[in-house]
Amino acid sequence: MSVIEDRLRDAMHARARAVQEEGVVPALPARRRAVRFGWVAPIVVAVAIVALVAGVTVAVRDEPREPVVVTPAATPPFYVGAVVTLGAAGTGSVAERGPLGVYDSGTGRRTAELPVLAESRVAGLGDGRTFFLAGREREAAAIRFYRLTLTPDGRIGRQEALPIPADPRVRGLDALAVSPDGRKLAYSVRSTTDDVRVADVGSGQVRRWRTAKAGVSYRMAWSGESRTLVFSWLDERPVGSETRLLDTTRPGRDLLDGKVVDGRSTFPAVKPGGSTFVTQQGGGRGIPHLVEFSTSTGKQVGERVVKEWFSPTDYDATGRVLLGFVRGGAPARLDGDRPVRIPLSGLPKGKSFEATW
Repeated sequence: MSVIEDRLRDAMHARARAVQEEGVVPALPARRRAVRFGWVAPIVVAVAIVALVAGVTVAVRDEPREPVVVTPAATPPFYVGAVVTLGAAGTGSVAERGPLGVYDSGTGRRTAELPVLAESRVAGLGDGRTFFLAGREREAAAIRFYRLTLTPDGRIGRQEALPIPADPRVRGLDALAVSPDGRKLAYSVRSTTDDVRVADVGSGQVRRWRTAKAGVSYRMAWSGESRTLVFSWLDERPVGSETRLLDTTRPGRDLLDGKVVDGRSTFPAVKPGGSTFVTQQGGGRGIPHLVEFSTSTGKQVGERVVKEWFSPTDYDATGRVLLGFVRGGAPARLDGDRPVRIPLSGLPKGKSFEATW
């Protein structure tokens, strides 16, 4: 530090002598000149040394500041989806589903295609890189389960078959959900009876919950602690759909013994690490609102108003970004009270889209 100080002091003295010899600065009385330079030079040297050694930037107080740039909410880098043809108006059913593909969340470009499986279902871990796929390799074959890991450019880097046993009695697969820790898969099947199953991804051990009532579980999501399963149940009677809570730590019970969530709701999205979930309510020709429920009691704990039609489906892995769809089927994230569309290239007119993150 003394070397820097000596060099700066010598340079300052040399510059002062050169300026005075050139006659640019008029000569001052000896007393005043000594006082002025004696105070100013050490201060300049000290400031310069502090700036050099400590990395401090000296700025003019009246200089205008740069505007603060607010970065929008992040979105998982990739999502998996398929173009679908909807059934009769108002039913929300899918008449035809195209092949599943991987899409870039920034450009909407399709980066890869998933293996073609009959009756395929896919669930994402929320990180935009890890997905679970289930389906039949051919018609009448048993349903198999796979874990897919994407490369940084959105291609399938690894495909692992999971040790979940195949059940030849299963006639169809209606829903698939992966727990936030990636260790459990929940899925609903149609076999000799409609039931929900939970499989351990590592060991393949499966537990089942059955019901004698006619209906189907068409949507599932795990709560943050990977214990409670939130599922949407569609009764074949005029009762319609309802959302229920299943405590998966208590196997062997009837599927519909779990708590019923207050009010009618569809497509629950559960925040990872949290104890609540949101779902869409109302709608019709108007704009539905988002209602928040407790995963322990099923009681409403909040409500969120949005400016545009938005149906939630997933949270990202951080639990900060709520993902879903806007009217017409385009994927979107919810920023504040307005949906922000996520790019999707080449969606045919009159078609809709299904995606998971």
